[in-house]
Amino acid sequence: MIARNSMYNAPVFLGSAFVVMGLAVLEKFLNLFGKHIPLIDVFPRTLIDWAVALLMFEIALSIRQIIELRLDERRPSQPSVRSDLN
Repeated sequence: MIARNSMYNAPVFLGSAFVVMGLAVLEKFLNLFGKHIPLIDVFPRTLIDWAVALLMFEIALSIRQIIELRLDERRPSQPSVRSDLN
């Protein structure tokens, strides 16, 4: 399980996804004028695919964190069934 003090690091993926998406939009805009970003050797649609993959990974980590926090909150408050029978 994830410890309470190590909160999720999904904002790193979220920020990276927005940077990659911004690069894709900028590259597509420059392609309209026949220019390109020299450091990018892939098509803008590939950059968008990478951004979507990062966003999906961020969503999965966020959902996992929410589920684990809810399970941790519920565990101590539920009494065991055997203690009620005795």
